[in-house]
Amino acid sequence: MNGRQLWLLMLGLITMAPVLASVSLSGTRLVFDGRFPDVSIEARNRGRQEVLLQAWLEGHEEARSNPLPFVLTPPISRLAPEGRQALRLIYEGRGMPTNRESLLHLYVMEIPRAPSGEGRLSIAIRQRINVLFRPPGLAGDPALTPQHLRWVLERDASGVLRLKVENPTPFHASLLSLELADEQGRHLLGDDLLVPPGGRRELLLTSRALGARQAWLRFNALNDYGGQRTYRARFDFGAPFSASLVGDASLSQSGSAHD
Repeated sequence: MNGRQLWLLMLGLITMAPVLASVSLSGTRLVFDGRFPDVSIEARNRGRQEVLLQAWLEGHEEARSNPLPFVLTPPISRLAPEGRQALRLIYEGRGMPTNRESLLHLYVMEIPRAPSGEGRLSIAIRQRINVLFRPPGLAGDPALTPQHLRWVLERDASGVLRLKVENPTPFHASLLSLELADEQGRHLLGDDLLVPPGGRRELLLTSRALGARQAWLRFNALNDYGGQRTYRARFDFGAPFSASLVGDASLSQSGSAHD
């Protein structure tokens, strides 16, 4: 076996081996309420070995090249087994949009101690969660954002179905487990979808995905505390609609009025 073959074998073993993070975070996302100067999230080492923890903040896409008006502390720390560390994010008070939420990303990388013994590998594991910076004074209730989304299902000239969604609010909509249903069954659209403030998203379906003129849309939405609420709407092809919280007596139907 030559050197290249040995390297490929080692790479395959590393890839196949399960890599589990020892460090867990106290939330799957972080909402920074701009009425307050800072927000914190806790990191906990659930492993049996001490790890070095490195944390940093990045902007989303076009904002990545610009310096962010935040301080994240501590940027580097050591976590003993079962140790905890609060990561504090501080806003400098200016520099972020004031008319909508902004999407940022918090990265946390755990670096284990170098293992003893020749030929043993140490693998750093990186996690990323979304940070939503919410400036003070935004109009509306973020909890109602999923109900304000505007949907329409259309079939183009080539027969492809396109489910379009528009978010007219200044808040992000974090959607999970999206599915369409008709008398033929259920059709999974995706596990997650983030619709930005004032933004649009489009999901493509195969031409045979739905056979009826009327169908149902169902999805879950994340709230500020990480909980999920279920929404549903009955609609006709080509007619705009919105969804209502399951259990709400005013279940939205096709052609419903928008706020």
